[in-house]
Amino acid sequence: MHENNSDLQNLELQIAKSPQRISGMRVLKEQWQLPGKPSDLPADAADAWRQTNFNFAEEIKLLENGFNLEARFSATAYTLSARNMDMAGFTTLWARSFLTCSDITSLIRRGGYQSTMPLIRQAVELIGAQEGLTNEIDIWRSWTHEAFNQESESRAIEQKVGHYFSGESIASDPDLKIIYKAASDFGRPNFGPSALFVANGANRVRYPLVFADQAFHIGWAELIFGWLMILNRKQLHLSMHLPNFFPIDKEFKQRIIQHIESINEYLSNDQRCKIEEYEDKTGRPRLIMVNFRRQMSDQRSRLLF
Repeated sequence: MHENNSDLQNLELQIAKSPQRISGMRVLKEQWQLPGKPSDLPADAADAWRQTNFNFAEEIKLLENGFNLEARFSATAYTLSARNMDMAGFTTLWARSFLTCSDITSLIRRGGYQSTMPLIRQAVELIGAQEGLTNEIDIWRSWTHEAFNQESESRAIEQKVGHYFSGESIASDPDLKIIYKAASDFGRPNFGPSALFVANGANRVRYPLVFADQAFHIGWAELIFGWLMILNRKQLHLSMHLPNFFPIDKEFKQRIIQHIESINEYLSNDQRCKIEEYEDKTGRPRLIMVNFRRQMSDQRSRLLF
């Protein structure tokens, strides 16, 4: 009986709050602007930039608005009552996912579709980790107690990796689960996805290999822009559930809701390229890509992975 009570007491014990205090914190005070066109793009990448800006002006504007909402939202953490190390746990991960998604947008505009895949996976992990921390903040606190100590033998600062991955947060979200699976498969040296990036239009007879292909591709752009909107929506939803760390007023909350509604309306378009779950005749769960095409005039394809 005594042993059971002891175990219960141990479960109820929390890690002490972090020993650090927030110092020298900086937040984004100006409008966030996506990086402009690089001056030395190769011809195909420059053409991709031109065609993307023409064909996806709505998407770029919607994402830039979403990034601005995230920037202003995250800045509310500077409020004195919110400025603590628990908040820093969430903001540390949010700051990384924010820049990652902004970088992905620039890569899409210049035809760097294949280079976005590891970054998409990273963004999903960073956003999923924030959700995980809502129930596992003690893992962050534990790291803050163990990190930054002097290690005598190496005469180095003990940074501590602080391994953290919230697979449950990703697996339990129907959107994040699909994006993570697809981006992981597409970012690795798997032959099927690799062929899509370097041999557009390959079939049983021909394999039109193009080294370092950066030509405009409407299917890839639609797919990845859609993924970015889902990630932006997820980040805003998540942060609205953390009012102690990111306090906002009703007016700003309404702006976020309106933006999310615009994203939902965009994502409801069944004509855009997207990836969905698919169960084959053997019952095996797979992914299927629909409406995949390079140019507007091309026939839409369905690709099964």
